[in-house]
Amino acid sequence: MAAALLESMVKNHGFADGNKRTAWLLTEMMIRRSGHGLDIPTDEPVDDLVVAVAEGSVGFDGASTWFASRLVKVR
Repeated sequence: MAAALLESMVKNHGFADGNKRTAWLLTEMMIRRSGHGLDIPTDEPVDDLVVAVAEGSVGFDGASTWFASRLVKVR
């Protein structure tokens, strides 16, 4: 679900500016509300993923793999 939301928001350009930032915030909010979190190393910039999705170099499958390897259940 996270990959689908991120890809959809990034590629559909709902706003004149801030589409990638908004897409990431919505995705993070959805993950948190589902009782999960992301375990992302501090030296791994999240914006690299968002930009790669926007450019098309990372598709749905790649984003799904990225999220699956970092998703953790929150107590």
